Amino acid sequence: MPPVQAPPPVAAVVRWPRSGKTVPAVPAGSWAAAGNRFTKRRVNPPVPIGNYTGKISGVPLTGGQASGQVPAGGAITLQVGPQGLGTTWYPAQITLSTTTGALDTSTALVYLGSGGVPTTQVGSVFSGNGVAALAVPAMQPGDFIIVSWTNGHPGDVASFNIIGTQDALTTGSGR
Repeated sequence: MPPVQAPPPVAAVVRWPRSGKTVPAVPAGSWAAAGNRFTKRRVNPPVPIGNYTGKISGVPLTGGQASGQVPAGGAITLQVGPQGLGTTWYPAQITLSTTTGALDTSTALVYLGSGGVPTTQVGSVFSGNGVAALAVPAMQPGDFIIVSWTNGHPGDVASFNIIGTQDALTTGSGR
């Protein structure tokens, strides 16, 4: 049997272009490595507050979520509220949950407050998880929905989500 010939030697790395030109070495992360494709960042000018002349109404409420880890004492308080000039919230319900789930023995009390101080109790969930209807007046910036869990399991994540609608200012004509 005749001996098997070895394949011709092949370069370990093929460099492009194959036109015979050598590709210069450039340091990684340099302007040259990026092909000088960068341009100066352009910052959009701020929109003057006077341009917000329209109002949109009845859009889904945004920013109504909060979560936090239950500390060793088992009590945690979380709060959210509308933010921004002309924003009004109309909350309809709140969904509460903890990572322990349905077997949680904590109690969650839901308050309406102003300036972060709970003033009026508007709901309670005795398993720490569940849904409560909210019958609260329209909320302006500075008003908060405050939820306080007691007897929670340390290390659990307690969270809530508010469902409802909101009004907000817009630069358009609104709807």
